This record gives sequence, C-alpha cells and structure tokens, in this order.
Amino acid sequence: MKRKAMYGIGALLCVVQMFFSLTFPCCAAQIGMGALPVEEERPRVTSVSISPGTAVVSKNATCAFAAAVTGENNYSKEVVWSVSGQTSGNTFIDGNGVLNVASDEAAASLVVKAVSKQDSNYSATALATIQASTYYIQLQASPDNGGSVFGSGAVKEGGYAVITAAPNNGFTFEGWLLNNNRVSQDARYVVDNIRSDATYVAEFKPVDCRVTINVNNADGGTATESRTVKYGENIVLEAAPKEGYEFDGWTENGNTVSRDRRMEVGNITGDRAFTAVFKKKEVKTYTITASASSTNGTVTPEGKTTVTEGSGVMYTITPDKGYTIRTVYVDGIEIGKTASFNFTNVRGDHTISADFEEAPKQDDPEKPEADQTKKEENKNETDKQDGTNKQDKKDAADNSDDPEKKPQEDGARKQEETDQKDAAMPEEEKSAGTLAALHISVEEAERLIAEKKEGELLAGALKTGDLQIAVHNDFADGRQENFGVYGLESAAGQLLSGEEELLMLQGELPVALDLSIKDMEGKAPQEIKAVFEEKKLPGMTVGRHFEVTLEETKNNKTRSVSEISEEIKVVIHVPKPLQAEDRRFYVLRLHTMRDGSQELAQLVDEDEDPATITFSTDKFTPCAIAYMDWEPEEAVSSDHKPGKDSSMRNAAGIAIVVMAAIVTATGIWYIAGKKRK
Repeated sequence: MKRKAMYGIGALLCVVQMFFSLTFPCCAAQIGMGALPVEEERPRVTSVSISPGTAVVSKNATCAFAAAVTGENNYSKEVVWSVSGQTSGNTFIDGNGVLNVASDEAAASLVVKAVSKQDSNYSATALATIQASTYYIQLQASPDNGGSVFGSGAVKEGGYAVITAAPNNGFTFEGWLLNNNRVSQDARYVVDNIRSDATYVAEFKPVDCRVTINVNNADGGTATESRTVKYGENIVLEAAPKEGYEFDGWTENGNTVSRDRRMEVGNITGDRAFTAVFKKKEVKTYTITASASSTNGTVTPEGKTTVTEGSGVMYTITPDKGYTIRTVYVDGIEIGKTASFNFTNVRGDHTISADFEEAPKQDDPEKPEADQTKKEENKNETDKQDGTNKQDKKDAADNSDDPEKKPQEDGARKQEETDQKDAAMPEEEKSAGTLAALHISVEEAERLIAEKKEGELLAGALKTGDLQIAVHNDFADGRQENFGVYGLESAAGQLLSGEEELLMLQGELPVALDLSIKDMEGKAPQEIKAVFEEKKLPGMTVGRHFEVTLEETKNNKTRSVSEISEEIKVVIHVPKPLQAEDRRFYVLRLHTMRDGSQELAQLVDEDEDPATITFSTDKFTPCAIAYMDWEPEEAVSSDHKPGKDSSMRNAAGIAIVVMAAIVTATGIWYIAGKKRK
C-alpha cells in the first residue's frame, strides 16, 4: 500500500514539473519582453587549428588534413584550404583538406593552410614533407662478352651514381647509351641528379686483327689471301706450289712455324703476318736405255732417255719390213712379244731391248705356176712327213717309257697343233698382240670378254706387256716392290670397255695400272686424323696413316681411280714400332662419297700372321692401321677359381649355421633335463 502511494505521489510530481517547465518560461519571456528590451549577440570565431600539424607524404600519394574552428554565438566552422611550395601543377589540395602530391613533384616540402571562411583573420598551417623516392640504375653490356660493367643499384631521388665499364680482351669501349642515345664516351661516368629509373648500356666493339699472307716467290706458288678476322677467331692457311716448285713451310717473324701446306692458326689476338715459302724441286732423274739386238727393227725413243722421278715414257717396238718381233726384254727379263711398253712412275734406271726375226714368207697370189709347183712340193713334203711321222710314232712308242723325252715330245706336239690351227684360221680372224701370243682369235676373245671370262686373257696381257702393273708398297718387306697385291689385273677388265679391252689384247692400246701404298709417316692432314679419331671404335688406337691410290694410263693419259666394282687383296707389313703381343690389327678406310659425305669402314685382318695385315678393298683412299690390345687369359690355379671360392664360402656358412643349431638344441635339452630333476 505504501509502495503504491509513493508511486502515485511521484507520478503526480512529474506531471506538475512538466507543467511548470512549459508554462513559466513562456510567461517569463512574455513578462520580460514586455518589461525590458534585450540586445542580440553576434556569432564570433575565436581560433582555427589543423590536424595533423606535420605529415610525410610520398609522391603520387594523398594525405588528409582536418581543420578545427572554435567560436561563439552560432559561428561558422567552414574553412578554405590552400597549399603552397609545390613545383608541379598536378599537386593540389581539395576542399575537404585532402592533399594530392603529383608523381613529378620536385619540392621537398609543402605548406598546407586552412583559413576560416567566416573570419579570414583566423587561420592555421601544417607542414607536409615530401618523402624522397628511390630509383634504380641498371647496367648492361653490348655484346654480352664485350666486357664488364659496375655501379648499378638503388639511388635516392636527386642523388648520383658512378658507373664504370671495363672491356674484355679483344674489345674496346665505345660509350654509354641511354635510350639508344650516346650520353658519354668515358668508361667512368657520373650520373647526377637521378630522378627516375634508368638503364645504361655499355657499348663494346670487337677488335679486328689483320692476318697478312705473303709468299717468298710469286713464281713458286700461291697462298691464302690476307684477311681481317675478329679477335680470338681461327683461320686456315693453305699453300699451293706451282709446277717445278715444292712447299717448304710457313714462317712468322723469320721462324718456321709449320711444314704443312694446310695450317690452322687459332685464337688470333693481334695482327700477324705469315709467309709461304716455296723452293724449286730437287728433281731426281733416271735413265732408261733402249736398244735393238739387230738392225732389223727399232725401239723408239732410241738410246738413253732421261726421265724425272715419278713420270713415265712409252716405248714403241717396230720391226723392219720382212721382220717380226721375236721378244722384248725389260731390265733383262723377257716379257714376250709386244709392240709397246710403258714405263710409269719411274723411280730408278731401266733398260729395254728387242730381238727381231725374219717374218714367215707368204705365197704370192700373182704366180699360179709357182703356186702349183709349191703345192706339188708340199705334197711330196707331206708324203715324206707321213713316212717320217710313222717312224716318229714308232720311235715315240719305243721311247714312251723315257721320262726325259716325253715332255719334250708333248710340247713339240702341242706347238705343232697350234701352228696347224693358226695356219688353218682365216686371215680375217687372225689376231695380234696378246691374242697372237695366246693363239686366240678376235672372235673368241670377244666372246670371252662378253661373258666376263677374260681372266686368262688378262694374265696373258701381263706376260706380253700389253697390260702393265706396277705396285709401290711402302709396307713391303724391302726385298720385293710388288709385294702384297693380288687380283689387280682384274681391275683392268673393270676399268676398260669391251672395245678398249679388245684393242689392248691386240697390242693396239697399251694399258698401265699403278697402285701405290704410301706411308704418311706422321704427315697425314690434321682433318683426316680428326675424322679417324672421331669415328673409330672406343678402345681402338690409330697407329699409322697411309694412303692407297690407283692410276690408270692409256692413250698416254693418266687418271686417278677411286673405286672399282670388285675387291682386290692387299697385304702390308706391320711397322715394327706397332708390333706387340696380344694385339689385333685393323685397317680403317675413309672414303668420300659422291654427295661429299665421308664413310669410315673397318676392315679386319684376314691372315693369322701377327707381322702382316691382309685386307680386301675396292676403294682407293686414305687409310690407317689401327689396333686393340687384348688382355691374355691368365692361368688361374684351381685353388683360386671364383667358383671354388664361392663354394667354399657357402660350405663354411652352412657349417656355422649347423653348429649353432646343435649348440642351441643341446642347451635346451640340458635345461629341460635339470628342470625334470
């Protein structure tokens, strides 16, 4: 009850208070207005301030300032903003007090000012410091290998940087470039008042080196022309001697630097001068003496002929009328009937001589009476021969058991049969040269050539001299020059047309083949050596370089042959420095194909003799003797054979395991027994 009374009294008091608060001021005002006149007070600003008072602002950034205005009597709080000290037209402060600093502003600080809009006598200022920017100086070298550059890095705005360029060997410094414009030619350059990022390029220029090539004698040969090369480059010099001269080496500053006609000069770092030296060949000459055994024929050219080393001369053997060639001798060796002989690649004195004999008489067709008389005489002679032949047959029967007389009689009989065959042969089918010596007709020779069965004909041509073969083998045993080449006569059949081969066999087209196996003795061209080293098998060693060449001479013209269709067999002696036990030899052959590519073939040694190498080839080109050393199979005692050692180790391991098992079982048994007790 009491509480309710109190709540009621309180509510009543609140109503009363509200009533008096609304009623009495109005009344008081009405009473006052009516009683006393009052003067109205004007608004007044008393101060202006800016926050923050100081600020650090970055370029291309903003900073907000706030102004506080104090005063009386409903004063205005508005201000007018301004900024001073800027260098860029893009730096400003807006009406809200936000300062905008341009990216290109160069001033170090700015003054921000706020002025009361109501009373300009009141204002405030703030200081805005512009933060200095950091810029980067980058450096580059052109070209990259031209030199080194120093001094790149970060620099504060308005600062400076020292940049330096140092050229490498073979280059010179040309200048500094900025945006492709040359700004300095000094290797040390100071970049001042930096206000932006920048990239400076150091321009370097390669040093040019002049290589001058001279010859000691313009009549002696030619050489590579002088030229300008870049610093550090290589150059290949080549010299070509003229006829009658030979190359004697390359000199520099009066000193001989190489004897090779082709010389590579590497890493040229300055001007250089070389001279190709040529000298006249020391020509070796040999004498070939030609003679005839009688005045019944000639050997042309007659007498003594001087021949330079390596050249050749063709001799023609001509019988006088009524005579024929009986035989020809070369260096005292009978080579048979031949109308010509060609000395090729002469490397010594030689002799050639010919014997002539009276030619068989032939019947005169204009004397029929003489023919009739001749026929009658022949008939009588035939009758006599029949009687003689009968007696000869009887004598032959009586002497058939005489071993010394029988071969002579067989030879005489074969010769008689051959003579009769030649006599019966028509005149148009009779042959000459090798064919005459073999008593083979032209028609038969044509058939054999067409069927590729001319082996007997070529062998006969070698004997008669219609086909001549010379072999110069630097790897021979020193006793026989033609050592080590087999089947070379078959090459003539491959190189000649059927018509040329037939002319050769008739003595009308002498043909000479000259095979050379030349030891390079360390003088092989460097590029050839490099190819062999590059393409040989791993583990293989190249011991000696040599070259195989084949030349064909016919119609007094000589040409080089690089390839034939069938292989020939070549045997060379292994140089003593290369001979060793348990060494296997090979022949590497480098052949240049028609398209310019190079093919390396590995030819195996076909014989069992460790002192010789036998190989077959159908190409004539640079070669090399290569070898591989093989470890001999050492005798291993039975106590140290790997299999036995392994077995022994296995057996020992098994034994140890078994013993361990036994000991373990014994221990278990012992312990169990004690427990039972």
